[in-house]
Amino acid sequence: MPLTNAERQKKHADKLKAQLGEEEYKKLMKIKNKNKYNKLKNISIIDKKDDVDEYVFVELKPLNKRINPLNKSKLNQETINKYLFTIKKIYFNYYNKEIIDDTDLLNVLQNKPYDLSKLVSLLSFVKNDLYKVIRNNHKDITILYAVITRIRNFAKTVRQLYPYIDQKQNIYNEKRCKKTPDDLIKQKMNALSFNIDNILSILNNPDLLLTDMEKLIIGLMLLFPTRRPVDYRKMLVVNFKPNIKDKNNYYFNNQFYFNITKNKDIQQFVVPEHLDLLIKNVIDKKQIDNNYLLLNENNKQFSSSGLSIFIMKTFQKVYNISISAVEIRRFYSTYLKNEVANGNLTEQEHRDISYKMNHSYEENKKYAY
Repeated sequence: MPLTNAERQKKHADKLKAQLGEEEYKKLMKIKNKNKYNKLKNISIIDKKDDVDEYVFVELKPLNKRINPLNKSKLNQETINKYLFTIKKIYFNYYNKEIIDDTDLLNVLQNKPYDLSKLVSLLSFVKNDLYKVIRNNHKDITILYAVITRIRNFAKTVRQLYPYIDQKQNIYNEKRCKKTPDDLIKQKMNALSFNIDNILSILNNPDLLLTDMEKLIIGLMLLFPTRRPVDYRKMLVVNFKPNIKDKNNYYFNNQFYFNITKNKDIQQFVVPEHLDLLIKNVIDKKQIDNNYLLLNENNKQFSSSGLSIFIMKTFQKVYNISISAVEIRRFYSTYLKNEVANGNLTEQEHRDISYKMNHSYEENKKYAY
């Protein structure tokens, strides 16, 4: 009996793992996923260079007030890996060599006991030559700040670095306010519709050959105020009322429970009828013991990059042009702004919908074109 597509892919993946080893295989997959993502977003992979950092360093006056206590917030593994990778990169940029022992660095990120003297020694270049570190790693200073605010004896460095974090955020906010859509963005905006009748027409169109999971993705992005995909990637389907202290997002009894969100809000919403039917259809047809709402073709939880690519491929299948989750959120914010301007939506309705998007009202207005 011939292998299914999923079985062929698994066989090929197992072969690569055996040849390369687990770590090298993961690196290869990361590069491949990044290339797929760039290709779907119409970015030339061959011509793409690292963005030119136009940042001009100016020495800023250190913060002149007491800083907050040590940051001991719990980090998830994905964030820990990202922080660790970034600090290693900053270290390499300064010394042109790798960190030999990252044990104490890893411990501080995991809120475990660490050897302060060793960690201070490891990051002494940040203390002693901070302005050079900022000049050469400006894109990564936010993560650097997040790490050193977790370590004792870095108070002076935190005060020196904070003004650059503030400056970076202000520049980002200004760019968001001044952004204008280019021709490609306009093409995507014109293709996408948030009209309920148009959305249902797409979902019921047999010629598109949409899978149940593709229909669900379209429903989640268009039939409910557009949220970040990670809110659904981490969502479990359960048959009990969730506790708000649980560190997961849930679907239960026609309702979404968002316990893990970017801005730490705990939210609960009734699921719209048409979207709820799509969810129940996927649940009813599920043949494996996996409680995640969204599963990839191997019936496993999507990775972050895997879900991003799946969303773009799904929308490309419908609109003949790939549209990312970030773009859909931005287009929806623009749609809301225009609806208010045209008198079809009140300010309070706009505020309520922004909250469902896990946005503040002001943030949502800035997010729009």
